[in-house]
Amino acid sequence: MTGLPLPVRAVAHGTLRRLPGRVLRVDAAARPEIVDAVTALAARAFEVTVTAGGCAPDVVLVDAPVPAPAALGADPRAGERRGRSEAYRIRPTSDRLEIAAGSAEGHFRGLVTLLAACGEALPGLEVDDHPRYAWRGLSLDVVRRRFPVDEVCRVIDLLAVHGMNVLHLHLTDTQGWTFAVPGYEALADDDAYTAADLDALEAYARARFVTIVPEVDVPGHVPARMARVVPVREGVHPFLAAIDTDDPGVEALLAAAFGELAAHFASPHLHLGGDEAFGASAEGFARTVAAASRIIRARGRTPIGWQEAGRAGALGPGDLGQLWIAERDRLDPEKLADTVPAEFRALVAQAGPLLAESAHDPARLGAAGVGVIVSSSDPLYLDRRPSEPSIDAAQRAAAERLGNPGYEPTPSLSVLDWQPETQPDIAANGLTVAGVEAALWCETVRDLDDAATLLLPRLAFVAQKAWGDADRDGVRAAAASTTAVWERLGFGAFHRSREIFRP
Repeated sequence: MTGLPLPVRAVAHGTLRRLPGRVLRVDAAARPEIVDAVTALAARAFEVTVTAGGCAPDVVLVDAPVPAPAALGADPRAGERRGRSEAYRIRPTSDRLEIAAGSAEGHFRGLVTLLAACGEALPGLEVDDHPRYAWRGLSLDVVRRRFPVDEVCRVIDLLAVHGMNVLHLHLTDTQGWTFAVPGYEALADDDAYTAADLDALEAYARARFVTIVPEVDVPGHVPARMARVVPVREGVHPFLAAIDTDDPGVEALLAAAFGELAAHFASPHLHLGGDEAFGASAEGFARTVAAASRIIRARGRTPIGWQEAGRAGALGPGDLGQLWIAERDRLDPEKLADTVPAEFRALVAQAGPLLAESAHDPARLGAAGVGVIVSSSDPLYLDRRPSEPSIDAAQRAAAERLGNPGYEPTPSLSVLDWQPETQPDIAANGLTVAGVEAALWCETVRDLDDAATLLLPRLAFVAQKAWGDADRDGVRAAAASTTAVWERLGFGAFHRSREIFRP
């Protein structure tokens, strides 16, 4: 099974024929809708030209379901794609390959696997592949560091290369509001994504079998601009600002914001945030999360909230919670108050009770029958510094400013030793794992190179875990063979981990 471009369990029987000019001829009569996306991705990531048809194709797509276990968890896809198996099979037949699958996704995954392996020749590959989890994602913070549309598209290509299928866009936070909402022009940042930008991202992602799940984070993490359009409960620190649907203007804003996202993104899920609402009263928090959930359902979508959203009592079976606080990262408010500078003590005093409540969030979600997307800060937060150094001295110096200093570093390969179902908070509360999602928070990210250093190679390892278990040596070798792909996509500043890229 693969989360890396070349499956670590693939079997290659030499080569079948040369590919002059690195041109791969694909008979895609069974799936003509995927040719354009595969052609674009092949040229950008693999430097292979894909052409359709021909009298002697190198690859034939066969429309035939491949027996495989059903993927676990929540299906992030919309419309006719929901419930379709992504399993595929590659087999050599004389001097060509056949890729069998029962869906466009399966054929796309198979072609990406082949593109990673073909190069100057057509390999005699045998592959049987299917994902373990249906939801395999990355949460990307586009607020603290604004990613232009082209860079988001590069991230989408990276996800497609690694068999991931969700891009969770964190669109609002204390530092800004990144998309335009009709009727609330004063709310969005000056460089916000336009409606045309959102449509372009949706089309680009959909063609590559990636679902964009957008998030408006309420009632906390309120940007200063929000006070221009609705009443904001402010505090001694920006993190203590919050909104409350006790004011009718707030619910109208949420209806407009989630309505705008629903108009541009086909995702069956909309994310309402709900985390770290330090400035909200318990009643105001519950009202706002309930209102956001009701608004999302009214648009025919399913609400997702960070784990704290479960405290509102508004999420139930079929909804999703997102676990993010790992046990090793749980804060002790009393100890924290003794160590933070004086100007933050009021924040800690008010935030302390909410931080302490995080230990009970999994039990609440379990009792409500809410499935969980697992984004545990250990090992899935990619702003956690890797503990092993880079083999590149210049990169070692630059890496000192990257990542959250509050998180203890951890080895890049540690995710391969982790099992979502046996994570203590999940196992103890009988939670259903609905999917796996890495997260990149961008407080320290200045540019795409910084993002690359934090994302890779660890994102590839998360992808591998979401597809299925594999031995370390196989994963390490697959990652080392993928660096040229990362460079072509603009992620050449990946962390040159001493554990993976040994000098």
